[in-house]
Amino acid sequence: MDSQRSGRHVYDAVVVGGGVAGLTAAGLVAGRGHRVLLLERGTACEAALLGAARAHDVEVRERCVAVNVVTEDERVTGLRYRPAAGPARTVRARYVLDASGGGSLLRRHVVGAQAFSGLAVYACFEGAFEDGFDYGFEDRFESGSGGGRALDGPRRFPFPGGWFWVAPVGDGDEAVFCVGAVVRRELADPVHRDPEGALFGFAEECPPVRELLARAGRVRGGPHGRVRVRPQWSYAGERLWRPGMALVGDAACSPPVESPLSERVRLARHGAELAAHALDAFLSGTSTEEAAFAGFAREYREAYEARHTEKPAERPTAEPPEGLASVGDKILRRRPGEFHEGRERLGEDLRLR
Repeated sequence: MDSQRSGRHVYDAVVVGGGVAGLTAAGLVAGRGHRVLLLERGTACEAALLGAARAHDVEVRERCVAVNVVTEDERVTGLRYRPAAGPARTVRARYVLDASGGGSLLRRHVVGAQAFSGLAVYACFEGAFEDGFDYGFEDRFESGSGGGRALDGPRRFPFPGGWFWVAPVGDGDEAVFCVGAVVRRELADPVHRDPEGALFGFAEECPPVRELLARAGRVRGGPHGRVRVRPQWSYAGERLWRPGMALVGDAACSPPVESPLSERVRLARHGAELAAHALDAFLSGTSTEEAAFAGFAREYREAYEARHTEKPAERPTAEPPEGLASVGDKILRRRPGEFHEGRERLGEDLRLR
């Protein structure tokens, strides 16, 4: 067991996940003077946010996999994790924030077991567009669109096994784009056996996508070089917290898999601020846990629903998110006494647009 300082808890908070949500929440909570440990199963990839978190004395342990929570009298009081080398360890904390993504191993301890409704397989391509993503691309094809949606978001195309989406990577100013298929659960086996072969096989059944990929090449290297498979979950969990633990990022509210990366980053960042505000209020004794996290859950769910349950034509136009380097700089500049009180000021620096 990790050595304890005074009292029974080593840390005020343990944050699981070193992505945008986890690093943002950890930096903000530590900036209020709380002792924070962050566990990341790989290596934290957001250098600006990682630097800001460490500047606020967040203890970061990379290559550590959180495997289970520790509970006492129905309250989460810590967790078990496995470092890359050595045996599993137990760490105690007053609170656990799970920001480890939609495939979280810990999420079930808040929401219970959940079955997925389908499977998504997707990859990035380039070479079909010279001047950035063309939302009207299928109009060029003799086969016609066969589906699609408004020109301000991902295009959708049905095929016998499910449906495809085509969307730009980022905000559409690059030539790289993402193509993915969401298929029924009974098609999961061929997807798991050969994800790339399955994706191209499904494309043969969808003329607009087939013709698009005939003009493009799959990205083979860098951050966009993998063919990815994930359960098709689009949810804002009915429960986002329990005594001693809360969910943030994709573990809490996962936008549809075809949502632009900028939209996912924006929601994760906003949820991290809401969680940090609630956690600071609880740890500082200015609010009860129930009041603080009931407000967190309500506002987080409202933010999700405002973006992802409206019809596409009614959805607000997304604005590009603030750069992560700028976000990191703002967290770094925030003095320990500077923390936003109330929702109006909470999103002032990292606003959900």
